[in-house]
Amino acid sequence: MASTNRPKAANAANMSDWLEVDVPSRLPIIPLVSSVLFPGGVLSLQVGIDRNVRLLKELPDEQNLIAAFCQKGGDKENPRAEDLSQIGVLAAIVQRLPLAADRYQLFLQGRQRVELVQMLQNEPYFEAQVREVVPRQIPKTVKTENLVNRAMSLFEKLVESDSKYSNELLNILRMNVAEGPDGFADLLASFVNLPLEEKQLLLETVNPIERVELLVDYIQRDLGKASVDRDVQRQIQSSIDRREREMYLREQVRVIQDELGDNNSAEREADGYRDRVEALPVADEQKTQLRREVNRLSQLSPSSSDYSVIKGHLDTVFQVPWTEKTEDRLDLARAEEILDERHHGLEKVKERVLEFLAVLKLKGVLKGPILCFAGPPGVGKTSLGAAIAEALGRKFVRMSVGGITDESEIRGHRKTYIGAMPGKLIQSYIQVGVNNPLILIDEIDKIGKDFRGDPASALLEVLDPKQNNTFVDRYLEIPYDLSHTLFIATANMLDSIPGPLRDRMEVIRLSGYTESEKLNIARKHLIPELLENHGLDANQMILDDDALRGIIRDHTAESGVRNLERKLATVMRKIARKVASGSGEASYTVSANELELYLGPPAFEHEFAERTPEIGVTTGLAWTQFGGEIMFIEATRMSGSGRTTVTGQLGDVMRESVTAAYSYVRSKAADLGIDDKMFSEHDLHIHFPAGAIPKDGPSAGVAIATCIASVMGERPVRHDVAMTGEITLRGKVLSVGGIKEKVMAAQRANIKTVLLPEGNRKDLTEVPADVKEGLNFVFTERVEDVWRESLIPLFVIRDKRKRKYDEAEYRADQQASERPEPSR
Repeated sequence: MASTNRPKAANAANMSDWLEVDVPSRLPIIPLVSSVLFPGGVLSLQVGIDRNVRLLKELPDEQNLIAAFCQKGGDKENPRAEDLSQIGVLAAIVQRLPLAADRYQLFLQGRQRVELVQMLQNEPYFEAQVREVVPRQIPKTVKTENLVNRAMSLFEKLVESDSKYSNELLNILRMNVAEGPDGFADLLASFVNLPLEEKQLLLETVNPIERVELLVDYIQRDLGKASVDRDVQRQIQSSIDRREREMYLREQVRVIQDELGDNNSAEREADGYRDRVEALPVADEQKTQLRREVNRLSQLSPSSSDYSVIKGHLDTVFQVPWTEKTEDRLDLARAEEILDERHHGLEKVKERVLEFLAVLKLKGVLKGPILCFAGPPGVGKTSLGAAIAEALGRKFVRMSVGGITDESEIRGHRKTYIGAMPGKLIQSYIQVGVNNPLILIDEIDKIGKDFRGDPASALLEVLDPKQNNTFVDRYLEIPYDLSHTLFIATANMLDSIPGPLRDRMEVIRLSGYTESEKLNIARKHLIPELLENHGLDANQMILDDDALRGIIRDHTAESGVRNLERKLATVMRKIARKVASGSGEASYTVSANELELYLGPPAFEHEFAERTPEIGVTTGLAWTQFGGEIMFIEATRMSGSGRTTVTGQLGDVMRESVTAAYSYVRSKAADLGIDDKMFSEHDLHIHFPAGAIPKDGPSAGVAIATCIASVMGERPVRHDVAMTGEITLRGKVLSVGGIKEKVMAAQRANIKTVLLPEGNRKDLTEVPADVKEGLNFVFTERVEDVWRESLIPLFVIRDKRKRKYDEAEYRADQQASERPEPSR
């Protein structure tokens, strides 16, 4: 609701009689946000708030009285009853014009002061019990006449000294001065430009004499301000220095040259730059440098190559937002609402972001750590940065640095080079036009380097809050303050980020989504957006939950939701074609049984229930930049001389794990019932499938040792058990990372038992409850604990020549055997 007109007085012969009406005991209330209505005044308002629009729609045409109370605080869009002032005005509705379905133009006339006695209802609009505030009757005396005349005289001086006031107001006031101090004070209060609090105080001042005295004080104060403003203007006008006289003379010369046809365009260009240089908020040495460039520009021909270089540099300097900024909107409740609306789950990440914003709100300056969102693709790192910018009310810039190998992409090129330009940072500031945006440095883990420099080293200064207030771009050659900017980086893997750069950032890890979270994301975000993009509505394409789970399980294998979005888009394109052709049905329901018609056969197989234990095949758990994955390890032996072969594109750490596992299994050959000659008379080949994918890390140690023990001892490995953990030569199982992602991978693959190191017991608290449901977790301290859970005992093997094993026989024998239970 906005006031569009200055309040005016009703020009009546007897204002008191015109104002007085009977005050109903129950009246609807309209809050005034930015104005105060006085008795005798007229106020024009634009009403657009839902509560007030409902009031005007439901108010009968014959009822033209409402109460107007100034809102003293709270939410302007949704005020509460306690946000209203106690003293308001009984107002008559002169006219209400509908501007749109949800907006009115309203004209009100103030009548009498009223007091809010009791709020009777809050919804759908305010309605309250009010009573009239009867002003004191002040007899006309010499003192009151002198006070009114003094106020009138001061207002006449204010009209003369301040152009905001018109003589029309003065004439209206003179016509009503005979009405006495009460009506005169209200009329004068309507005319004087005062802060909202002071106008409300005048309305609450019932004694007319006290009201006029307050107005005299306020007008005297405004006269003093107007006098100071006039003095300042005179000083500014009289402070024309030699530079300004030179500019005047240069303009005269330019006009003469235009008349004579001897026009120097370079000189005119330089004249325009001189004022802009002086207005720049930079140090004097930088201004001196820029003045030299401007003077040089004035002496060059526009056809000169140096002319375009200097002009381009100056234009870029003036385009940079040196002082322009946006005001931060540090409303934590609104920020939480935006984050919840844009992203499902990620509770710990949201909590950390809100903590960051809370510190910023309390401290008022941005000198905190640089945040780095690390996680697999498609989990919402980039969109989370955009949501934070929206919550803060800041401009958002995404600066992708993946694949950058040239340091000049960050620091810019020197302007002497052909095609020189500022770096990506300064270009980002020019793009948004403010010096405090939120800049998302995307894919920071994929920065490269070559003979042209190291971009990661250039980012060291950018991401250091203690240094980035004097960042110098090579093209600008002027220090620029980056400390007002909120930097957020994103990465898939942290290992490839240089240590000094990683040390400057606070890493917040984003794990992959669970199946239930993907289901909710698809329902709330992906499907509505895709339906709109494909020109469909919710009735034309119905996807039931079983079909959606089928897409998630059988057609995608990811931590994020990008592939899920692509598969959903594929289904919708096929349905859109049917709808557009007009030959099909009006509505299509996609069930789980029909997925093959739209997406083809399942691309991923997750069911292991029909498989049987095998000798020399173990299921490990691995962490990749795309999230958690299961990893099969295969081994076979053959007659030979004890040589070991390892294949599958392994890194050095994983090859060392193979060596350590082999040595430990051989040291425990007697305990495993393996003849030591097996190691000297047989060669061993260990293979990690998916050989095109590089693999490294120590977490596959227990899986490798179990695979070797299985093939050398001819003992099958349970197919429904997955394991992870690093081993030592003493047989200890050490803790590893990525537990949440690995457990999620096991759940997706329908694993029944997960073997984890005892040291990772604490990490299981981060795994969502719906992921842990149906999984049996066994925590191991030694490799022997792993073998007891995964290797099928020798006495239950029916036929050693068989590489396949009967699951039912194994379960029956397992229940009959009294095996010691490992620590759980």
